[in-house]
Amino acid sequence: MIVFFFFIIGSGIVYSDDLPDSVKNLDPIEVIRDGEERIITIQDVYDFHGGTCPGATMAYRAAQYGFDLLYPDGDTPAADDLIILVRAPGGPLDLMDFMMKGGSDLDRTWPPAGITRSADNFVFEFYRKSTLQGVKLKLQDGLWPDDWFVLRDRHRDGSITDAEQEKRQQDRNYVIREFPKKSYAELFGEPEPFFFIAWGHIEEGEMDRHIREQRRAQRDRD
Repeated sequence: MIVFFFFIIGSGIVYSDDLPDSVKNLDPIEVIRDGEERIITIQDVYDFHGGTCPGATMAYRAAQYGFDLLYPDGDTPAADDLIILVRAPGGPLDLMDFMMKGGSDLDRTWPPAGITRSADNFVFEFYRKSTLQGVKLKLQDGLWPDDWFVLRDRHRDGSITDAEQEKRQQDRNYVIREFPKKSYAELFGEPEPFFFIAWGHIEEGEMDRHIREQRRAQRDRD
């Protein structure tokens, strides 16, 4: 059972007090899954991820933008009408799992070993099968704070200093607070939807199996 951090009073969604107003002002994402319309807020995603997350915040904006571009008539996107390709692990992966798979810890998708947490990998591709249209969104260069990835790596390997940790936390707070204020164009430019032709398919279980096999092979090589 998914526990949501918001409740409805009249027509308003109420969030926890520790989130900045820019986050609270984000519109929820509406998706139809298994015939049921789900209303997803950024706080739902934070809860599933385990805390506030800059990557999840940015990916949330990408999903909003992608859906606006592919569903300009205002229709609610349906999970079975979508194919979404993501190259970034962490928060972006959790957002897509929560939105497309329902938010069960048992259904978490683990990234293949070849995916890295680099600036170039914040790329999202959304494909709408019913119209054969797609759009590719890439975070604009220069939006991450200076030393973002250096400090993240030092935090992960335990070599970060107290001063660097303080800067890292300030940078994380900045991204979470400021990215929701930016327009879609400021974050991702102004990509045009395109028509596509596709062959083949990857089933959800098949993808999970390939990921397990790839990660196992990587561990054996290491």
